[in-house]
Amino acid sequence: MDMTSQHGKEATIVNKRATIQDIAREAGVSITTVSRFLNGRFDSMSAATKQKIADVIHQLGYRPNALARGLKASQTKSVAAIVVNMSYPFCVGFLRSLSRVLSVHGYHLFVAETGGAAEVERDVIQSMFSQRVDAMVLQSTGDNNDLLATIAAQVPVVLVDRAFEIDGVTNLITNNAEASFEMTSHLLGQGYRQVIYVTEPEAAVPTRVDRLRGYTEACSSYGVPPMVFHVDRENSESMLHVTNAIQSMANERPFAVYTANGLIMIELYKPLRKLAFGVPREMGLATFDQPDWASLVEPTLTCIRQPVEEMGTLAANVVLERIKGEIETSDPLDEDSPRGETHIIPSTLVPGGSTL
Repeated sequence: MDMTSQHGKEATIVNKRATIQDIAREAGVSITTVSRFLNGRFDSMSAATKQKIADVIHQLGYRPNALARGLKASQTKSVAAIVVNMSYPFCVGFLRSLSRVLSVHGYHLFVAETGGAAEVERDVIQSMFSQRVDAMVLQSTGDNNDLLATIAAQVPVVLVDRAFEIDGVTNLITNNAEASFEMTSHLLGQGYRQVIYVTEPEAAVPTRVDRLRGYTEACSSYGVPPMVFHVDRENSESMLHVTNAIQSMANERPFAVYTANGLIMIELYKPLRKLAFGVPREMGLATFDQPDWASLVEPTLTCIRQPVEEMGTLAANVVLERIKGEIETSDPLDEDSPRGETHIIPSTLVPGGSTL
């Protein structure tokens, strides 16, 4: 190795103002661990890790930014809530529950939606964080995990509905695969010869992947070939293609149509009811999610009720406890650090007249 170039590298690091990112990189630990060290939180940190960080801090001549520490110490009593689509049944109930619990403790929400676009999500996350929110709760695309890890080293971050392994982040999800398996088994157990599953492209979205897996596993256990249609809700031709395909299934009666979320069912419900199939005798209808109108139609719609109220309440409590310092942040790079939690709250099958 060229020692001259090595000394030059060290000089460059020392000459510029060192950051906690520099310390984490040089010490071989995560930003979360460095943050815990700087805040004197040594409870779950080994002596070797502490010494390694202290040595790097001394080597780099790190000086904490007093202004930044002061800003972090002051709370704004605000929490960012970022969702994919505010009209989505899950999001409506979740935000309502989250806000209700936080407001009792004097916190208010900054709410934004991303449309599921990674670039928009990144911009929204950065914008919300620049407002000095005390915590962040979001549905994530999974494409901005690096940014979320950095933010989680400074304020509590809770992911809902979609889980990803990110340093210092708590995940709150429901049992999508098991619930989808239960729904498909229910439909086949009612005597439907085929269950048609309509979903949006998985695109590595954990909820979509898990629901599809539950469906296909149930079909396999009943010896029924899966029939999956992928749709684009923004494309009317895509939805029309599914309706036409279902219309041609007269010889497969009785069959059931099961949609992966309530928004797809909203788009398909009227066109399907116009087909010449009696519900539920010839065609069953079911969906993941429980839309507000599910009990208003005749026959009532069979649904999987997600625990949105419970998840909103739990998310709020996790945020409040993390702000108070009662829940330690996780750090996979530090073997002595507690691991991040993933809470799984089960969904419930709600049978309706559309499949009975």
